[in-house]
Amino acid sequence: MPSLLGQTILSQYHVEAFIAQTPLGEYYRVTDTWRNRPLGIIILPKSIAEDGDALKQIEADSNRLRAITHPNLVPYLGLFQTAKLAFLLEEWIDGPSLRDVIAYAPISVSEALIYLKALCSGLNHLHKQGYLHLALAPELIHINKHSEIFLSGIGGARSLRTKGFLRAGKVPPHYAAPEQFNAEPLTPAADTYALAALLYELTTGAWLNGKSAPKTVESIRRHHLETTPPAPIKLNPEIPDHFSRMTLWALRKKPAERLKTTTELLTSLTLAAGINVDEVPLHADPVTAPITASILSEWDYLPPAKPTLLEEDRPPLEQRLAQATPPSAKRTRPRPRLIPMLGLFVLAGFISLFFFIRPAETPTIPTPVYLTPFIAAKFTPPPTITSTPKPTHAPGNRIAFTCTRGDYNQICLVNVDGTGLAQLSDIQASNYYPVFHPQGGALLFSSNRNGAFDLYLLSFDERQLTQLTHNVGNVVSPDYSPDGRQIVFANLAKDGTSSIWIANSDGLNPHLVYAGINTIVATNWSPDGETIAYAMSRGIVNEYEIFLMDKNGKNNHQISQGMLGIGGSIDWSPDGKYLLIYAGPVGDKDIFRIEIATGDSTQLTHGGNNAAASYSPDGRFIAFNSLRNDDQADIYIMNADGTGERQLTNNPEPDWGPVWEP
Repeated sequence: MPSLLGQTILSQYHVEAFIAQTPLGEYYRVTDTWRNRPLGIIILPKSIAEDGDALKQIEADSNRLRAITHPNLVPYLGLFQTAKLAFLLEEWIDGPSLRDVIAYAPISVSEALIYLKALCSGLNHLHKQGYLHLALAPELIHINKHSEIFLSGIGGARSLRTKGFLRAGKVPPHYAAPEQFNAEPLTPAADTYALAALLYELTTGAWLNGKSAPKTVESIRRHHLETTPPAPIKLNPEIPDHFSRMTLWALRKKPAERLKTTTELLTSLTLAAGINVDEVPLHADPVTAPITASILSEWDYLPPAKPTLLEEDRPPLEQRLAQATPPSAKRTRPRPRLIPMLGLFVLAGFISLFFFIRPAETPTIPTPVYLTPFIAAKFTPPPTITSTPKPTHAPGNRIAFTCTRGDYNQICLVNVDGTGLAQLSDIQASNYYPVFHPQGGALLFSSNRNGAFDLYLLSFDERQLTQLTHNVGNVVSPDYSPDGRQIVFANLAKDGTSSIWIANSDGLNPHLVYAGINTIVATNWSPDGETIAYAMSRGIVNEYEIFLMDKNGKNNHQISQGMLGIGGSIDWSPDGKYLLIYAGPVGDKDIFRIEIATGDSTQLTHGGNNAAASYSPDGRFIAFNSLRNDDQADIYIMNADGTGERQLTNNPEPDWGPVWEP
């Protein structure tokens, strides 16, 4: 194959660097010129790229594999083809690989266990989804600048019970399990064997033969099938004897006789090392992982991204697809046939529920930091590679909300004492459902400025607006995961169903996690990142029930109990013990707090027709909208127990849906 360096694939992916040969194929770093971000591609060998059945199998698994998310697995973005190539596309992890660490082997058992814990966690999640990696290699394991460990190549995973399977790439199968050389059904024990082989090399500095690895497939096959490795303690006296024995147990030839799962492997080896598994760090810090820390400190990371193409400068889709074979057409996003009036319909339902009384006792509010506003006009550059948004204001000092001005919804921002009111958008389109990035500095919201409702990110420091999703349906009610790496949202997709989707924080990999059984209008991620709350209709117009589910879309169950007229907004308390909702007869809604553990509810407001409550970052205050002032929807603040209500905005046009800056 001619070198790909300097080429641009599919008029989008510019090949910047060759990284390594891997069991899956040649691994390159590319720049997505449309989004100006680095990505990784694995060029599949010709034996697979020219095998129609093999490509069909990869393509059949791609949808499920793209939906797999885990802190230690590199997100997979899909299979792509041109007339000459087939490749797997995934996120890029900038940093050294485990091969760089092995160059310094042997390393201490305690440092090796950090890698084992991260990889066991990621593989365990992959196995639970019904897939085996079967291509573990140091070149597919990377450590980023934050010392987080990632396993790459899940796009090449195979389903459980696949029979003896070896990759046909240029890399010899140094870490393949014995059963992969035979026509035996494969189980998680195959990945467990490969992990143990990696661990052996990390802690001894030698391959399974006690010296350097053989280069021929036949020599490697013979050793995996017939030869017992030397005891690790003989190669490195610093290894505890019991740890050495357990490593050999994990490398037994027959799957039924070895440690069969990653959980067994991690538990057994940490116990053998005399370390509690909970004490093994999640990251490679300088104290527990000095070799890794030294490598990271000297690593030459990528520079910040340069400006990239605007939408009007991009090559037309037809030109891009002309380079590809027919399967690549599946990369285009479907265009929904839904009218974008969904947002206005939802807004009408909200506004019909708001009313006002009078401001009461003023609570003590943190001193605000004032805002210099700017207008987010109709400008949508592609995402750029920037550092995670950092807080530029003291926690909880500002509130974002939807402000209806004229015929359109806009995004507004105000300090918590009512000063510094700024309208951030001013465009003939609807913009609503704002939510701050967990670390502040940026605001996510939904807008139909380019047709259907999509997600947009407004960066305060860079004064830049970026479109994140592109025609995945009609997107409303987004919320970040606590670590800021993912976004959950309600989506009226192209098939007309209302469902819950999750995407990466940059908008990539949008995928369905729960189809729902009726209209879903609100989603909210729990503070611990494990649970998602949502509001779903039970068949009565503008009335909902509150449900919880695991972040993977499973274990759905109703949490609200016998409450009349629940509306379409929810918010978790910072401690994760409560949900804020609003409920009551039409025209007389109040704010309630539901206890997660029991489902018991506590009424916090009494009159005023209130809705859309949101906790402050410290949980001491609640912002909400109310129609108590001559049927004029404005933003109010109260103490978390419902006392000390105070009016924050005062505009003849509706202000609603407040959220606090972290």
